Amino acid sequence: MFSISFSRALALTEARVEREGGGGEVGSSGNGSSDETLIAAVVGAVAAVIVIVVIMGAFLFWRCRSRKSNHEAENGTVMSSPMETVKTADPESADAADTMKPQAAPRKAKPRSGSLTGESEVEEEYSEEDGRSEISTNIYENETIRHTPVPVEELKAYLHEHSTDSHFKNQFASVPMDTGQSQNNGRLPHNNKKNRYKNIIPYDSTRVRLTTDEKQNLGDYINASYVKDYNDSEIIIASQGPNDAILNDFVRMLWEQNIDRIVMLTNLIEAGKKKCAMYWPESGKKAFGEIKIELLTTRIFAEYIIRHLQLSKSNEPPRDVIQFHFTAWPDKLTPDSPWGLIDFYQTVRTESGTGRLLVHCSAGVGRTGTFIALGSLLKEAEATGKMDFRATLQKMRQYRMHMIQTIAQYIFLHKAVLVGHMTSGTVIKVNDIAARFLSLEGGASGDKSARTYQQEFDDLAAVCDEDIIMPHQQKDEKVQGNNTKSKDRLSNILPNNLYRPLLAAQGGEENKYINAVFVPSLTHNNQDILTQLPLPSTVTDFYRLVTQFEVGLVVAFEVDSKATDETIGDFLPEDDTKPLNNELFEIKTITLSENTVLKEMMLIIQKKDEQGPSSSTNPHRLKFLLCKTASLDPESVLDVAQNIQASRPTQESRIVYMCRNGANLCGLVCIQSILLDRLDVDQTIAVPLVVGAIRAIRPQVIPTVEQYKCLYNVLKLSYETRDVYGNV
Repeated sequence: MFSISFSRALALTEARVEREGGGGEVGSSGNGSSDETLIAAVVGAVAAVIVIVVIMGAFLFWRCRSRKSNHEAENGTVMSSPMETVKTADPESADAADTMKPQAAPRKAKPRSGSLTGESEVEEEYSEEDGRSEISTNIYENETIRHTPVPVEELKAYLHEHSTDSHFKNQFASVPMDTGQSQNNGRLPHNNKKNRYKNIIPYDSTRVRLTTDEKQNLGDYINASYVKDYNDSEIIIASQGPNDAILNDFVRMLWEQNIDRIVMLTNLIEAGKKKCAMYWPESGKKAFGEIKIELLTTRIFAEYIIRHLQLSKSNEPPRDVIQFHFTAWPDKLTPDSPWGLIDFYQTVRTESGTGRLLVHCSAGVGRTGTFIALGSLLKEAEATGKMDFRATLQKMRQYRMHMIQTIAQYIFLHKAVLVGHMTSGTVIKVNDIAARFLSLEGGASGDKSARTYQQEFDDLAAVCDEDIIMPHQQKDEKVQGNNTKSKDRLSNILPNNLYRPLLAAQGGEENKYINAVFVPSLTHNNQDILTQLPLPSTVTDFYRLVTQFEVGLVVAFEVDSKATDETIGDFLPEDDTKPLNNELFEIKTITLSENTVLKEMMLIIQKKDEQGPSSSTNPHRLKFLLCKTASLDPESVLDVAQNIQASRPTQESRIVYMCRNGANLCGLVCIQSILLDRLDVDQTIAVPLVVGAIRAIRPQVIPTVEQYKCLYNVLKLSYETRDVYGNV
């Protein structure tokens, strides 16, 4: 084809010469300009043909190389990526670290909606809630990371400044979801069923590789990636949650990669869809291929679960693995507030291990990416006093596509880092409690980072009071309407709609309302209730609350102020011999014990029908602790808190804490009870994080540094008392 084109060009040129020059010599006199024109034409034609030949030759060469490459990929042999050496070696070794650099390949950024064969637990594409049209899909090859650091002391102002503009959205959109690196192995037909989502595939250069065994038909592929955090100080594995097809491979990865801590950020089923296969037994032991997993212990908290697992394999010593399972993070969304996640993060970090950390959610990119970024940014803040969110996002996506899935997660990351940096190191193990108290009391010499009670309280209050940290604090118009104002003692203490218990409606929409909020206990989310002392108009609503939500214990403060405060309704009988009656209930009391601090009673609540107390329904019985003191001395508060611990019927039963404004004293004792329970169960204290979590729901709790210091003093007294008895 090329020779024919070339000959034809020459023939046309010769014909033109003959027509214009009459067959004379090119250099003859009288035709100089024509001759020069003809020479230029010939040279131009020849040059054009040569260029075409070179281009076509290069195309054929590239095509041959591509066919060879594809042939190798189909046979599983094209793996000259930087992660090749990490397959069986320790990724934290010097050689492995040097080679673990994301490599860009000339892969087109095209929609991956082509048909995939293989069985199917493979789901449709894992799409962003914000819409792909707003997210950049440009491919960059080894793009230089753009640094936009934010000084730690300016982060709160930075969040304020951009809380209402499009800065975060634009910054998030400026970083491509996918770097265009090759994903050959993950797209092989026999690996399709190993991917939970068909458009979330690890890069060849950073994927985790399992050891192969042809006899047992064990391949090296799993949908997981190595990710380096800040300053490359730690190599973390980011993985999808296993599906049924890779359960054994996932457990194999735990063993081969020497995983000793797992962070799980998804629930097994979410919104009716299976998000992760269960890779541990409900009890006892379970075999996953050659490896057995035994569940040793389970500790349940309000927003997370800690499971101690032991992996065993023939002729190998067993290995202990701790799984930290965060249960309060909806897929592609964010937790209600950062406090629970930061508590969880600090709990993970207090368990130092000698092996590797693995983080997974469902797809292994959204929640997983946000959690890994959180740790990386907090390390950066501690090391440099600055944090670079965009550079962190860009770096992580060079290791695994789609890390931090949505704009909402990216914005939430900023809030979490603010809370995380402010509360850094405040989850204290029992062995370190004495040193912590010394530091707070100003006796820790030489520790520049040590804070006193006042400093810690001021820092906490500054963050807690920020609307940017409490995105759900806006009140619903129905709650603030005229129909409910008569049910609020104070107009500045209103329930957060996200946590408000709804009463069964009776006679109108407003009858669902009560000024109360759900708060967590140590072990259950939305378990207990903070509320105001009943107004004369809300006594019936109070008893609707305790009967409808099956409350087992009520703890009440400031009841004796009824003599001087006419806003407090008559909600208790005068004595055990005189029942209290209203339109819906008859209430009786039985006094169980009484001292200078507490009066303990049994309340018997009988619902009425038209004829009076109903004989067709069983009465509701609950314990009632009437607290006679508002003193903040540690002995009195500890006495009350210990009585609460002893009086709760079961861990599942609800407690109602109430005082005049529904926040001050009842909030103090509610938080104190959680802290003491945690000291018992987990052998740790975490005062700022627990206070922050409750203040995110009821901002008016712990309003003074005196109350804040009281929390610590009660813990100190409890700790010292236990230590004394422990040494007897």
